[in-house]
Amino acid sequence: MLYMVSLSHSPQQCPGVAVEIRDRVLLMASTMTEVLQSHGCSYRGGWVGKSSHQTFLVLDAPDAHAADSALVDLGLAVWNTADIFPVVTLEDAFGGLPE
Repeated sequence: MLYMVSLSHSPQQCPGVAVEIRDRVLLMASTMTEVLQSHGCSYRGGWVGKSSHQTFLVLDAPDAHAADSALVDLGLAVWNTADIFPVVTLEDAFGGLPE
């Protein structure tokens, strides 16, 4: 199942200005695939809103608990607030509309 993860942090906790958090992000980048796989998850895409201090990830995960555990192990929960939403593709949503 796909999950859209919305992560937000304060300007003071931004990896662009907080050196400790930047180091965490660099470590996360090098271990992301392995950490996600250890929770049965995979990365589908990601986007960053730099001025809004938000990050959006799409994860394929067996359930929201696995996605949440992966976020914690990646360290993203240290400086972000996370919202996790189950989603389907637009194509799948269109296919489910009554005719």
